Amino acid sequence: MKKLSLRTLTQLIVVLGLIFVAQSATAKMTSLSDEELGEVTAQSGIAIAVDNLNLDTTIKTLYYHDKDGLGEGTTGGYISLNDIVLIGSVTFDKPMTIDVATEIDASNNTEVTSVNMAMSDMTVDIERFTIDSITLGSEAGKGESLGSFGIYGLHARMTGNVSISAH
Repeated sequence: MKKLSLRTLTQLIVVLGLIFVAQSATAKMTSLSDEELGEVTAQSGIAIAVDNLNLDTTIKTLYYHDKDGLGEGTTGGYISLNDIVLIGSVTFDKPMTIDVATEIDASNNTEVTSVNMAMSDMTVDIERFTIDSITLGSEAGKGESLGSFGIYGLHARMTGNVSISAH
């Protein structure tokens, strides 16, 4: 009689385990009556939970364009924030959640898609947030510099709850 190797025995156990799990995971489909179907509420969507965000961001130019300027006789212009760097982190005591869902509104039988965001106590640590130049000009990122801006070593502890819902 031939002996089974440890590898072959392990493979056999895994295959038998998969067969057992597949058999126990089968579901039986059952038809619903009209009354039971009337009680069903449909919902679909995605949920995202965030407990820690690490930030390492650079932006070449972030600008606002005013197309009509100050009104009659003036032209539009740009205010630009150039060479932005943001390095830091946000840590949530409870994970921030973002839910996107589509539900059936039972009162008028229509689909409603909503975005719900909830967050509570958090700690914000900014190692570096700098804007190399702030410019006014006729093109994004161009013009005379008004100066620069920077924050180093910011630590903020924020408490409370924020909940934002939109649909």
